[in-house]
Amino acid sequence: MTIYWTEERRSGGELLAAALEREGLHVPILRTAAGKPYLAGGPFVSVTHTEGLSAVAVSPRPVGIDAEAKREISAALIARLTEGERREDFFRLWTAKEAYIKLRGDRLSLLPALVFEKNVLYLRGVPLSLALSFYDLAGRTLCICTEGEEMPVFRPLA
Repeated sequence: MTIYWTEERRSGGELLAAALEREGLHVPILRTAAGKPYLAGGPFVSVTHTEGLSAVAVSPRPVGIDAEAKREISAALIARLTEGERREDFFRLWTAKEAYIKLRGDRLSLLPALVFEKNVLYLRGVPLSLALSFYDLAGRTLCICTEGEEMPVFRPLA
C-alpha cells in the first residue's frame, strides 16, 4: 500500500489522478452511489483532505483513509460520545470511524452506529476485525483502515 500526500489543498480527483500517474496506472476513476472513488479491476483507493493535508491510499485490498487537523473540539460534539469514547484521543477516534466508513464506501449516516474504545472499533456493539493504523503526518492524525495488516509506504506528491 502506498500513501501519497501533499500539504497543498487539491481536489480529490486531481489528487487521485496524480497518485495513479505515479503508480503508472491509466484507468478511469469511477464513483459509487455514495461518491467513493474506485477503479474497475483495482487497485483500491481512498482519499482524504483536512486543513493543510491531502492524501490518497492506493492498495491491493480494500482501504479507507482519513486525516484530521488537531484543533479544539466543541463541547456539543464531545457530549455525543459514549463515556468510554470520551477517554480516547478524539482525533484517533474520529479518523478511525471515518476511515472505516470510507473502507465500506458508506455515508456518514453510519457514524452513530460506530463506537471506538480501547483502540477497537465497534459497529452496533460488535467489534470489527480490522487493522487500524494511526500516524502523525504533517502534524495531522491519519488513520488507515484495512481488512489485514499492511505496512504503508508514504510518498509525498510534489
